Amino acid sequence: MCSKLTNFGVLIGVWGQVNAFTMSREGRTTLRDVAEAAGVSVATCSYVLSGRADRTTPLPEPTRRRVEEAARQLGYKGNTAARSLRRQRSELIAIVYAPPVGPWLDRLTWECEDVAAEHGYSVIGVPVRRIDRAAQSLRVITRGHVDGAIFTPGLSDDLDLTAARRSTRALMAFSDNLELPGVDIVRNNVRQALSEATTYLIEAGRERIAFLSHTGSHDDRYLGYVDALQQAGREVDPALVRVGAASREDAVVVVRELLDSPAPPDAIVSESDRGGFAALQAAVDRGFKVPDDLAVIGTGNTREATYAAPPLTSVGMHQLDFTEMVEALFARIDDPSLPARELSMPWVLNHRASA
Repeated sequence: MCSKLTNFGVLIGVWGQVNAFTMSREGRTTLRDVAEAAGVSVATCSYVLSGRADRTTPLPEPTRRRVEEAARQLGYKGNTAARSLRRQRSELIAIVYAPPVGPWLDRLTWECEDVAAEHGYSVIGVPVRRIDRAAQSLRVITRGHVDGAIFTPGLSDDLDLTAARRSTRALMAFSDNLELPGVDIVRNNVRQALSEATTYLIEAGRERIAFLSHTGSHDDRYLGYVDALQQAGREVDPALVRVGAASREDAVVVVRELLDSPAPPDAIVSESDRGGFAALQAAVDRGFKVPDDLAVIGTGNTREATYAAPPLTSVGMHQLDFTEMVEALFARIDDPSLPARELSMPWVLNHRASA
């Protein structure tokens, strides 16, 4: 109780000094103004508001609270640019992604924001919709405006990250193929996981397995599908490989067309969960029972997969937890000389009722 009363008294005292001070003058609040209101030296005030913690003898907690309360009451903003210049940090990290976004990226962003806040950092998003315009999108990184960047799946293999690596303290990339000195790599083993998912359907007796892709490019997800067919001695049927997984609207149309064809598929592997959800909807529209008439497997293992109707079997991380990799990014921001790390976050087939 005594401690609470003391704290309350400190804040009341600060408020009184701030109130008297603000009534006596107008204009922009300076560091000296805050120091006077808190009853401390300018040096002490600067130490507290800069966020430093390098004193041999820590400041008393009541002193720190007086300074922080005075700064809040006076609306002191400080000189962020000057502080960043002194620290040689921008206090920003970037998440580089290819639209459209989904729940997987939402989860990564939330966890990045949580960890970044603990380090006094903010998070910005950098969309790269077209590879041929990537250099312009990535100027925020290549010009050194962020201290670290995370490149999400599907981008690292198509981009030249050399300039970004030279301009940024820390880079992390999701890729099963990239090898770049000084860049931390997250391996998901995507191709193997998609091959295992397709093999699962083959071994379950599915004869016509369709593949729903994002753009039609032959990335690791498609190549995993091809690997499984070839290992089973099957040819890829071009009529069963369709573009549409990037949006539910497109996927519904494409899957309806497949199911209306003279030889409809009895299974679909989608390059995204959103395409998988669309396939479930299209199956209902066309009177196909899932999984009896049509097995459906998505990719991403989003939370929505667990409460789809029926729950969607999906390839992806068993649990979406990115804390370890984000902490590794900040470790490299603090010490860019650290040896590059390889983090294994393998995708697996998460079995549910749709397959």
